[in-house]
Amino acid sequence: MKYFLKRRLWSVLAVATAAGLGLAACSPGTGATGTAAAGGTGKYAPLLASATRLTPSSYEGPSTPAKAPAGIKIAAITCYSILEGCVIPADGIAKAAAAIGWQERTFDGGGTPTSQNSQILNAVSWGANVIALIAITPSAVQTGLAAAQKAGITIVSGSSGLSSPNPTITAPAGQVWPAFDVSPDYRKVGQNIANWIIADSNGTANVAVYGDQEFDSINGQEAGLVPTLKSCTTCTVSPVMYFTATQIASSLGPETVSYLRTHPNVNYIYSGYDPPAAAQVQAIANAGMAHNVKIASVLGNSQNLQYIRNGEVQAADAAYDNTYMGFAIVDQTIRLLDKQPLAQPVGENLPFQVVTKSNLGTNLTSWTAPFAYQDQFIKLWK
Repeated sequence: MKYFLKRRLWSVLAVATAAGLGLAACSPGTGATGTAAAGGTGKYAPLLASATRLTPSSYEGPSTPAKAPAGIKIAAITCYSILEGCVIPADGIAKAAAAIGWQERTFDGGGTPTSQNSQILNAVSWGANVIALIAITPSAVQTGLAAAQKAGITIVSGSSGLSSPNPTITAPAGQVWPAFDVSPDYRKVGQNIANWIIADSNGTANVAVYGDQEFDSINGQEAGLVPTLKSCTTCTVSPVMYFTATQIASSLGPETVSYLRTHPNVNYIYSGYDPPAAAQVQAIANAGMAHNVKIASVLGNSQNLQYIRNGEVQAADAAYDNTYMGFAIVDQTIRLLDKQPLAQPVGENLPFQVVTKSNLGTNLTSWTAPFAYQDQFIKLWK
C-alpha cells in the first residue's frame, strides 16, 4: 500500500477495507452485453506471462555485509495501524530488529498528520535512535521531524517512493527529510498491471482509470500505467478520474457505478490501491454489475486477494512484499549507521508480482514473495 498522506483521513480507508463482503462471482466482462472468454491467448499469451512474472524471481537484495551496531532503539511510525499496508512493514522492522538485539516500538500514526506528529514526538521521548516513517509523507509531519532532527535521531522511510528505483524526491527548501525511502519500482508496477489488462482482454480492454494525486507512489504507478495502456491501439482508456481518501467510504463507490451505467462498454477498472478498490468491489456487486467488469489494483492486501480467489469483481492485484520492506529498511539503516554506502537501488529490489486467481496459490494473507530472504538479510548483519 504508499501509500502515503498529503494526505489526510486514513480513517476512511479503514472503513472501506473493514467489510467482509459476500459478492456475486465475476467473469471477464465485455460490458453490459455479456462476458468474454478467458484472455491472454494467442499473441497475447507472452504478454500475459511477462506481466504476471515475479520480479525479481529470487532474492536480489544486498550481498555486502553490514554489521548491526548494538543498543539501537528503532521506532516505526505507521500511517494508521488499522491498515495492513501500514502495519506489515512495521512488523517486518520489529522482526528484523529482534534478530539483531535492537529494541523496536511501533507507534500508531492514527491516520492524520496531527496524530503522526504527536507519535513522532512520543518516539523522541521514548529515546529512539532511529525513526522509520511508514507510508507517511514527510512534508505533512515537519513538526515531529524537526524535533527528531534536533534530538539527533536518524530519520528513514518506507512506502513513499522517494528514492531509487523511483525518481528521487528531494526535500523542499527548509524541510527535514528521511535519509532514504524503501519502496518497490512503482512505475514498473504500473506497467505490469497495464500489460495484464491488455493481455487479459486480448487487446480489447475498455478501461476506467482511477487515481489519487495525494500520494507520490500512486502518481509513480500512474506514470507507468497510462502510457502502457495507451500503447494498445485497440484498447479504450478513459482520462484519469481522480478521487481523494475522504471519498473512499462515501462517494467513490456510487460514482463508479454511475460511470459504469453511462459507459456500459467499460470492462476493466484500474484502482490506484487496494482500499478504494474494495469500496468499488462492494458498490459494483451491490448494483448487480459484478459480471460486467474486472477490477485491478495495487498493494496485495489480504481482503483484496480474497476477492480474487473468490471471483468477486476484483481479478488482479499488483502485490508487493511489505515484510521485505521492513527488513530492507533495517538493512539500509544499519548501512547508514555504519557510514557505509546505501545498497543500490535503495529499494533493495523489493519483490512484487501481478497476482491473479491462476497464480495466487493458497495464500490468504497479505502477499509475500515465494522465496526465502529473511535469513539472508540476518546473515549480513551478524
